[in-house]
Amino acid sequence: MGSILDVADIIKKINGNKELMAQIAKADPKEGVALLKKANIDVSEDDIKKVQAAVADGKLDLGDLKDLAGGLFKK
Repeated sequence: MGSILDVADIIKKINGNKELMAQIAKADPKEGVALLKKANIDVSEDDIKKVQAAVADGKLDLGDLKDLAGGLFKK
C-alpha cells in the first residue's frame, strides 16, 4: 500500500462527495481511516496522510486522476 495509484484511487472514490473530502482534509489520520471505513474504503493512516497532502497542495485534481488512471490501466 501507499503508492500514488492508491492515493489517486482513494481521491477518485471520494472526490464526488465534497463533504467527505472536506472532512478527510481536516481530520487527523485515525479519524480519516474511520471516516473512509464508513464509506467502505479500507486505508491506512499513511494513505490518509498522503491523500491529505495531495489534496492540500493541489497537486492532484480530477483531471490529473483521469490521466493517471488512464495511463496505468492501458498497460
